[in-house]
Amino acid sequence: MNLTNIKYLYDLMDKESFTFFTVYDSKGSPMRDQCNESYSVDDAKEDLQQFLQYNTGVFRVEFRRTRANTQQTKNYSFTVDNFKNEEEEKPMGSVMMGGNTDYVNIISSKDERIGQLQEQMYSEMVANLNKQHEMQLNAIKAEGANKNGNNDALIQAALSAITGMFGSQQIGVSGIETMEMPEMVETTENNNNMDDKTKKINNAVVRLIRGDKNFAEHITKLANLCDDNILIYNMAIAKLNNL
Repeated sequence: MNLTNIKYLYDLMDKESFTFFTVYDSKGSPMRDQCNESYSVDDAKEDLQQFLQYNTGVFRVEFRRTRANTQQTKNYSFTVDNFKNEEEEKPMGSVMMGGNTDYVNIISSKDERIGQLQEQMYSEMVANLNKQHEMQLNAIKAEGANKNGNNDALIQAALSAITGMFGSQQIGVSGIETMEMPEMVETTENNNNMDDKTKKINNAVVRLIRGDKNFAEHITKLANLCDDNILIYNMAIAKLNNL
């Protein structure tokens, strides 16, 4: 017995404009007779598709060009095995024809959804961090504006970066009046105009100038980081404190 691919039936209906058909079971008994004259080809195709969706087995489908189906009517008969469609209706994850599975599509869909959720969480986290950074930056600026002193703000920020490494937040900058580094003279006990904290700062700066030929660029970057992104700056200081 020759079997016809079901898709061929739909293509034939389009090509020949078939709208009338009868479906017979394997014993020759009619199961569906489409004789509605108002049906278009698409209506007839949908009718046949719906029948095959809810019925399985071997069927004979006969197309005709007239509503009535008499002994003189010319029929175009095709036999289809509708058991094959069961493979298309198996639930996701079930074993498919030939031992293949649908796991790849399932995993791909889940991965895409997970990626979307991760991207959304990351965006929200960045937005929260930026908000916190902006609030802290505004607080620092307000605090700096309320402080009295004759020191330049940029000098204050640069020296804050250095002394922050030693856990100090209140900065003394007496004796340094320009962004260019002072003459490399280490402090001694005779420097009576400096307190102990300022002497410590001065000695540290002198040592850094001697040991780092790019100290000016490095200290500027650190100061900029302190001004522009206090969260990252604090992370860097915490890293240094753990060394």
